[in-house]
Parts: sequence; C-alpha cells; structure tokens
Amino acid sequence: METEELEISLAEIFAALWHRVWVIIVCMVIGAGIGFGVSNYLIDPTYSSKVSMYVNNNTNRTDTALNINDINASQKLVATYIEILKSEKVLNKVIEQMESSYTTQQLRKMISASSLNNTEILEVTVTTTDPEEAAAIANSLAEIAPKEIIRVVQAGDVQLIDEAVPNEEPVAPSVLKYTLIMATLGTALAVMIILVLHMLDISVKSVEDLQKRYDLPVLGSIPDLLEVNKGQK
Repeated sequence: METEELEISLAEIFAALWHRVWVIIVCMVIGAGIGFGVSNYLIDPTYSSKVSMYVNNNTNRTDTALNINDINASQKLVATYIEILKSEKVLNKVIEQMESSYTTQQLRKMISASSLNNTEILEVTVTTTDPEEAAAIANSLAEIAPKEIIRVVQAGDVQLIDEAVPNEEPVAPSVLKYTLIMATLGTALAVMIILVLHMLDISVKSVEDLQKRYDLPVLGSIPDLLEVNKGQK
C-alpha cells in the first residue's frame, strides 16, 4: 500500500492563517494583557543605587604623577577588593550597622560590583525592592568595605568618589518588555494551533483537494444549492 505525502504550500498556510486571523489577534491581545498584568501588579519592582570608589595601589608615592604600572596594579586589585567587599565579615558589619534582618546570603545576592569600563574605579550596585534601602546599603558598604580591604590587603587605598542616592525609577520588571514577550508568545501559540488543526483537517473542501489527495479525474461536482438559491432571489 503506497502512502501519499500531502504537501502544504505557502499559499495554503497563509490562507489558513488569514481565515482565522481573529484567533491570532485575540491570543496576541490576551498574551499582552497577561504580560502587562503580571509585570505591573504581581511582580514587586526593584530599585538600584550605585556607589563608586577609586582604587589606589600605592599610597607611598613621592611624586604626584601616575604611571602605567600603578594603573595596571590598581585595576588588578579591583577583583580582589570585590571579593573582600562581599565577604562574610564585611556583610555582617553592614547588617549590624543597619540593624537589618537580612542574612549575609540574601545581602550578597543584592550586591554586584565591577570595574567601571576596565578602569581602577570600583562601582558597587545594590538592588532591592526599596530605593531608600538600596542607597543606605550601598553607602554602608562604602563606609565599611574600604577599612576592611586595607586591613586585609595591607596596601593601597580606597577613596569614595560618589555616594549612593535613592533612585525612584525601578530597574525591573520592564512592563513593556514583559508585554511584548507575552504578546509574541500568544501570537506564536495561536499560529501553531491553527497550523496543527489545518494539517489534521482531512475534510475535502474543493475539487483541488480531491485531485491532490487522489490521482483520479473528477467527473463532476454538485453545486451548493443554498448558494444557487440565494443567487436566484
């Protein structure tokens, strides 16, 4: 028994999608609504505050000019300073100073630190659900960390550049991003369902369908009597 492979042309796919375009639109709107609702009402917004510090590897320089070796050494020290900044001892002192209920693990997850544009400037970002709290933690770190860093490394210096200020603009979630993603997913799901239903539909709708399914000549067709009667009225 020979099996016949049915090919679906792009025109058929477009026609199937166009025939049910309302389903695509409805699913897109529903997806966008879900994304907007979840991001706007169910997810707590988070806020970030930043503090920046200058890392100096040599406090015993007699001249005031910086050389390339000092800069390179300072840049390499930044990675060490970041690890010390996130250490249990530093974080415990921050928690104690702020009289916070956070654990060190929870506080560590709120903190990110990096070298600013590969320079000797250390930038620390704190992200929480409260903008005032984020700024307070960042400033507490800027006060406690340098002393602990110098004590451990026993060389260099860390100077504060900019204090953290509360940022009332949330950094996450992005309402627009969530809305667009969910609208896209809704559209993709609708298209997938329409195409699957179209491929599973084995009903014959036209002479062309018969000729495609069976390699036999069509002797005649019965007209739609309802359409004929409508045309005669």
